[in-house]
Amino acid sequence: MASNKTYMRIEGLDAALRGLDKISMQRTLSGVVGIVAGEIKNRMATYPIETAANMPGPYPKRWYQRLFGPRWRTKGGSLQGKDTSERLQQSWRQSVTSPLSQLVDTRSPRTGRPVTYAAGVVGEETQQDVHRRHGWHTTLSVAEDVAQDRMVEERIMAEIDRALQ
Repeated sequence: MASNKTYMRIEGLDAALRGLDKISMQRTLSGVVGIVAGEIKNRMATYPIETAANMPGPYPKRWYQRLFGPRWRTKGGSLQGKDTSERLQQSWRQSVTSPLSQLVDTRSPRTGRPVTYAAGVVGEETQQDVHRRHGWHTTLSVAEDVAQDRMVEERIMAEIDRALQ
């Protein structure tokens, strides 16, 4: 995945948190980070609309079936394919790396390892043109969208308000 970072500034957060003890502040910040990371994870798991490249057809058409892999029909009409998908859509994981940080990454539900082609599909600097043309988001564009989302900001403020009460 790209190493680009997106920052989110919440006006008045430092002043609001000064009223909390250290444990409450860590719990609140952990909750805020969780809201942001969870929103990124959910948005990354949302695929763009399928194109003709994902639609079945008669011989000799070949297509890519999401969550499976390449498919084709034989001259005789039977369906063939290779189950090669690492299931990117189902692979997004949110993990706590420390009390105040969380990481959103991919782990294939089939192998438990990172999805090998994720960077080519959603990487900011490594996304292949075909995926860009078909409307795939990049990790950086999703993080930037989340950082500017008023609904996410409202959820963060509600988390802070709960802590202050």
